[in-house]
Amino acid sequence: MDRDFKIYYNDSVVKVTSDRTQMNKKFAAIFRDEREIEKFFSHSETFFDGKTNRNVLAITTNAEKVMRNFRGQVKMIIAGGGIVFNEKDELLMIHRRGKWDLPKGKIEDPETIIDGAKREVEEETGVLIASVTDNPIITYHAYRLKGKNSLKATSWYVMKAKPKQLKLKPQKEEDIDEVRWVKKSDLQNYQRECYLLVWDLISKYQQ
Repeated sequence: MDRDFKIYYNDSVVKVTSDRTQMNKKFAAIFRDEREIEKFFSHSETFFDGKTNRNVLAITTNAEKVMRNFRGQVKMIIAGGGIVFNEKDELLMIHRRGKWDLPKGKIEDPETIIDGAKREVEEETGVLIASVTDNPIITYHAYRLKGKNSLKATSWYVMKAKPKQLKLKPQKEEDIDEVRWVKKSDLQNYQRECYLLVWDLISKYQQ
């Protein structure tokens, strides 16, 4: 089965899929014709104007091709991040620029994505990591950076912190002003102050 993709932009998402049952869900626009889809992605200012907000569904027989073509039009940024739990099964969250977020950052040459993700978590939070899963969730975030249409592909790894990581150290130079362990039962209280992309990730681990 062809893989599904979600491209997050502003406070909305574009879903690219072959699954026609998704049409039963609420989208502001639905594209089913391959030419319509190609036109939408080739004139993609919707993603980068900083103000448009509408959820869009693209039904296609080749989601991989649609994404490959879109990636070729933009500046790609490769990043890694952590969905980090401690021995109490609490989730590690950071507060940055008025939003609750998860630690992540740009991968540096010549490190691997998994090593870069672990490094970013430790640098941004002061939490030491004991183990990292090797099967990440990949998300896409479209935005304009320094005048260039950019697409950030972030590989999110589930990580386990070393025990007794109570000394949390926000990385101030990255505009992080707080780091916090959050109980799963309390996560719902953070939804309104999370980005849509981040909340979609968190919601997978609420139970």
